[in-house]
This record gives sequence, C-alpha cells and structure tokens, in this order.
Amino acid sequence: MSLTVTAPPPSGITNGDFENSLTGWTTVGSTGTSSTAHGGLASAMVGSSSPFNGDSSVAQTFAAPSAGGTLSFFYRVVCTDSVTYDWATATLRDNTAGTTATMLARTCTNSGAWNSASTSLTGSHSYTLTLIDHDDNYATDPTYTLYDDVTIGAAPPPPPSGITNGGFESGLAGWTVSGSAATSTTTHTGTAAARVGSTSPFNGDSSVTQTFNAPAAGGTLTFWYRVVCTDTVTYDWATATLRDNTAGTTTTMLARTCSNTGAWSSRSTTLVASHSYTLTLIDHDDNYATDPTYTLYDDVTLQ
Repeated sequence: MSLTVTAPPPSGITNGDFENSLTGWTTVGSTGTSSTAHGGLASAMVGSSSPFNGDSSVAQTFAAPSAGGTLSFFYRVVCTDSVTYDWATATLRDNTAGTTATMLARTCTNSGAWNSASTSLTGSHSYTLTLIDHDDNYATDPTYTLYDDVTIGAAPPPPPSGITNGGFESGLAGWTVSGSAATSTTTHTGTAAARVGSTSPFNGDSSVTQTFNAPAAGGTLTFWYRVVCTDTVTYDWATATLRDNTAGTTTTMLARTCSNTGAWSSRSTTLVASHSYTLTLIDHDDNYATDPTYTLYDDVTLQ
C-alpha cells in the first residue's frame, strides 16, 4: 500500500514578472518571453507573431495569503483582427470554492498601451490564473498578448455601503472604467449619464464598474439604461452583471440587448444584507464602421 500526498500550492505568485522566463508557469500552445515589458526586462508572450490556430496560455496555481489580497496583472494586446476571431482573455478559478471568474473579457486592440486587471482574493483559498491568447490562424493578422507583473497586493479596504455617484453627476468618479466611457447630457434624470462605448466604432467591451456593500437590512439595486444599437445582438449589445463577492456568484442583471428605440428601461434585483457586490455596466461593439454602438446608464440606486 502506498500513500500519495499532494503538496499545497505555493502562497503567492512565482515569477510573476517573467524575469526568469516562464519558470513557475504551465504553458499551452505558443508561448515565450518578450523584451517588451511593463516593468523589468521581460514579459510573457502568449500567442505568436506568426499565425497560430487556437488558444495559447500560461497558467499558475497558487494560494492566497491568509488575509486575502488583490491579484493584479498587466497586459498588452497585439490584435489587428476583430474580437469575433482573435482575442486576449484571462480566467481565475477559485479551486476551493469551485467557481471560475473572467478577469479579462475577450478583447482585441492594437493601441500599444499596457492595461491592468485586478480582483479580490479570499484568504487561504487555492486559485488557478490562466492568461490566454486566441488566434484564428489567418495568414495576415497573427495575434499575441504580452502579460507582465502578476502580483498579489494587500486586500483593499472594505467598499462603501451604498452606491457612490450613481447619478453620474460627478462624472465617472467612484467608477472603474475599462475601454471607452464618458458622460452624456442625454439623461434619465439630472444633468449627466454614463456613456459606455463610443459614438465612433470601438473594438470589444467597454464598462464602468463599482464595488459596494449592501446595507445591513438588504435592499434593491436598480439602474436605468438606454441602448443606441443599429446593428444586431449577434454583434453589438448592452449587458450588465452583478457579482456577489461574499457568496462568489455572478448573475446577469441585463441580458444582451441591441435596440434603438430612444427609450429608457430599468433593471432591479434584491441584495443580501451586508454582502459585498460588484456591478459592471457593459457595452460591446464589433468595430464595424457604419454602426457604432453605445449605452447610456443612469440613476444607479440602492433602496
């Protein structure tokens, strides 16, 4: 009789800056390192500068610190195709809870800019981070993604109770912005709304996000939205998700929709008392020249 003992994953990220090549990472498909870095001398190159068919990835399993923390990474996408065919994405599996979250929604850009993604970790949970690039093998537009500076920082302070600047009267203060977002004078009430997406073609997802605590008595979360979409829901859409950070679950408050009626509509859901939540208000555009899509969001309230 033999006994096999599986060691727990290491605490923290190993070689998150890729200065020791891909040591500590499990690779699939086409991967290497690049001297184009966010910090230091190297980054991970996931995908290839030559056409490649399918997914490439680097992955690492680790344990969160006992006090929890914030996992962050930087990425730079080199994608001259569209997000329909080529993309970068990243997932984080909580092996302890048995759930998987998308840290980076599918995106295809070629701006040359480094961007970051981050999420909170539960103390002492085991996680697997997978950094992915997808290429459709088309001869003239190989896609790859550079990833760098994967770190675990201190846990953020507890979120405020209630929504900050839910009427967007103070611009986008209190909201985390991804992609193209601004304010608009076309509103549900007041003098400003959030415009998520662009009046010009944009490739991929744009969003505004806020993390907050539900009141001790619970409550109802509501927001209003107006979609400006002259394409079809196959290609362009508005959507919204609500993550219950306490329970580790995500629900879709607004299913993908594409309309251009000029009307404001609302969505509501009941919150669990004192739970931490993250609301993400999203617009997706396929970058087609003649039909840019954007969504106006306004009057995000807790009652």
